[in-house]
Amino acid sequence: MGIIMNSKFFKTVLSFLVICLVTASSYAQKYKTHPVKRGESLESISKTYNVAIDDILIYNKEIKKGQKLSPNTILIVPMDKKMAAVTASLLEEKAVEQEKPIRFIEHKAKKRETLYSLSKEYNVTEDDIKRYNKQLYSEQLKKGTVLKIPVYKKVAASTTVINSTDGSNTIANTVVTYEDTPDKFINYKVKKRETLYGISKQFKVTQDQIKKYNKSLYSDDVKKGMTLKIPHYKKVEVKEFVLKPYVVKAKETRWSIANKFGITVDSLLLLNPELPKSSNYLAEGQQLQLPEKNVLYRDSIVKTGTSDVPAFITYTVPPKMTFYRLEKAYGISEDKIKEVNPLVKEKGLQEGMKIKIPTLKDQASTDSQAINSDNFIFYVVRQGQGEMSLVRDLGVSFSELTTFNPALKDGIKAGMSLKLPKTRSNNFNIKNSLILPKINLVDSINVAIKPKVMVLLPFRLDLIDVNNTSSAKKGIEKRTDTNISLSLYSGMQLALESLKQKGISIDVSTFDTQSTSSVDAVKKVLAEENVADYSAVIGPLDPASIQEVAKKTAGLQIPVISPNLAEQEIGFGNTFYSLPSDEVLRKKVLDYVSSIYTNQNIVIIADSKHKAESDAITARFPKAKKVGLIKDLTININKLKWLLVRNADNFIFVETSNIALSKHATSVINSLNTRDTKIRMFTTNINKAFDRDDVDNMLLSNLNFTYPAVNKEITDSEFNSLYRSKFGSNPNKYAARGYDIMYDVLLKLAYKNDLFEVSKIVGETEYIANKFNYTNKQNAGFVNTAAYIMQYNDMKVIEAEKVEPKK
Repeated sequence: MGIIMNSKFFKTVLSFLVICLVTASSYAQKYKTHPVKRGESLESISKTYNVAIDDILIYNKEIKKGQKLSPNTILIVPMDKKMAAVTASLLEEKAVEQEKPIRFIEHKAKKRETLYSLSKEYNVTEDDIKRYNKQLYSEQLKKGTVLKIPVYKKVAASTTVINSTDGSNTIANTVVTYEDTPDKFINYKVKKRETLYGISKQFKVTQDQIKKYNKSLYSDDVKKGMTLKIPHYKKVEVKEFVLKPYVVKAKETRWSIANKFGITVDSLLLLNPELPKSSNYLAEGQQLQLPEKNVLYRDSIVKTGTSDVPAFITYTVPPKMTFYRLEKAYGISEDKIKEVNPLVKEKGLQEGMKIKIPTLKDQASTDSQAINSDNFIFYVVRQGQGEMSLVRDLGVSFSELTTFNPALKDGIKAGMSLKLPKTRSNNFNIKNSLILPKINLVDSINVAIKPKVMVLLPFRLDLIDVNNTSSAKKGIEKRTDTNISLSLYSGMQLALESLKQKGISIDVSTFDTQSTSSVDAVKKVLAEENVADYSAVIGPLDPASIQEVAKKTAGLQIPVISPNLAEQEIGFGNTFYSLPSDEVLRKKVLDYVSSIYTNQNIVIIADSKHKAESDAITARFPKAKKVGLIKDLTININKLKWLLVRNADNFIFVETSNIALSKHATSVINSLNTRDTKIRMFTTNINKAFDRDDVDNMLLSNLNFTYPAVNKEITDSEFNSLYRSKFGSNPNKYAARGYDIMYDVLLKLAYKNDLFEVSKIVGETEYIANKFNYTNKQNAGFVNTAAYIMQYNDMKVIEAEKVEPKK
């Protein structure tokens, strides 16, 4: 859908665009681009510019030392001597001398895996992998290749580990721990060419520990003559233990394993240095090293001192009570209620019934054998948290917490992994089974952070004469890519203005990527710009261009946000897909139906092209009935009538991409929707077949048609008013999307200038018409798992969560 191309919109957006493009083209002369000539080498180019080879390599990640250069390759050459010195120190920091590996992990290469992705997954360098897999020096990595991945001992600033083998695949360890609070401080004057990394190693502390007591280092680098306050930590305890191999089971997470073995997540990472710190990835079958003395799970429910707590309470079912509401109130699943109340299993939940509700004691004893993401959610204790703080944050009594986490009786320790039943999930912001702290991004803006963002969109100014308004308007109206780009860009402009008013210093460079069928313009922008300076890239729109940008920025760990794509097979872990996938949308609506399900009759109408959707519904609701189609186009009406239940609620799923079938199905279903036979219509895959311009909205409203959606209707009156005032027309969904993406990215970067880290600790965010909740899928990138459930109600389309389910 396009936007109304009135003169005010056209002139305003285009003037913004031209100014931004002109500004962006004059990039700083700290760097120079050099097209390689025939016969040139890294050595000759470094001499030409009087720059070290390592300085050139740091900005050209695709080039390896000693590699023969191809003619016409574009290199970025740093011209600023200060920048070169910084680069040298960075390289020095990265060249940490590795000892011999303490063990190896076997890894069978999968499709689309690269050396780069494996190095990130196992927290080693590409050279480390090559060193023990010699064939990779001359061959490309192939699917099915079995690799030896080295695991190196790593020494943390707060922990010293000394390993030795005893001949039985166990590792004896001595761990020296340190107090969390410094016992004293040392004043240190920075010398010439010293780096924060070097100083941290000299004093055996982490860079973050130094920054904590020298706040200016969060925004500035260390400089000669600067006096730093270096914390010193006192040794307090020495423990000896033996490590044993542990194989990760299905549905286990880092937090569940830490809880099971009574250690902190930080300790888990220390003992298993191959685990990446950039994500929470843990694969089924992966082998970890864990303390032998804690192998026997110590959370014995019987010995928690809760013998005075009864196993059940008696509960009288009030009117309109559902399993979903009981689960929210008591944390008890529908299956558990039916298990202990056979009458409920037979007749359903009925008003006036007296049923047994299991207490926490009974739940704990039942679930303790399987500590995984299917049964529990987890919470990591923060530094300084006490009993009152935990009770406040988790909304449960301390005795309840102790029931599930007996280790709390020995004291509360920072880094402890606590578990709660998964049935409590609705009370928290959850990501990967971890309870996230609530963070107000607007209240957490760090004005010292100055994010720099690159915007890449196909405006197609190469085909549009911006000096001829009439001709340009006609050209834009004919081009979907230009129309969408201008809509996105107009929303981004409003977001920038709003964020500037909140005190955020923003540097945004905008570029025209031109054709979506060629990546040439994208390559040119990336070659001419110093990409390393950017905090994030938004765009382009097409998969090939996104892949080109992701490839160029992956080594620099710069996030690339796709404004209009769901998960793609691009193969770079730095890609953020802002559109939720069909799978996410399907799960969203099935979760919603599950939450309101009270034994309704479920019927599925699906054509042959939507078997996957039909199977997913049946998997969730095994009693669902299916209606056959005549020639895959029309419904067997008599069969449908026979499957419906009178004097009860009927949920009908319609799964198709065929407009004719959707119109036919809606009409037939509506004709069968009577006072005695109540019907509500759903789909798990909203598409053009259900477009409100083609299907009768009155019928959809009668059926309370419910579906998953990427975005909701734009109802923010202030946003609509600002947009009309600036551009002279109402915003469309792309304008709202441009606003929401830019606002979300910059607000997160203003909290912490690292989108990868922020995405681990910030859960779902919502703005004008879009939600974002990014989950890391390793090499596949970050996918958005947030979506809406929309419903037709009284001729309006509103969020279904805001509608009380009809009884």
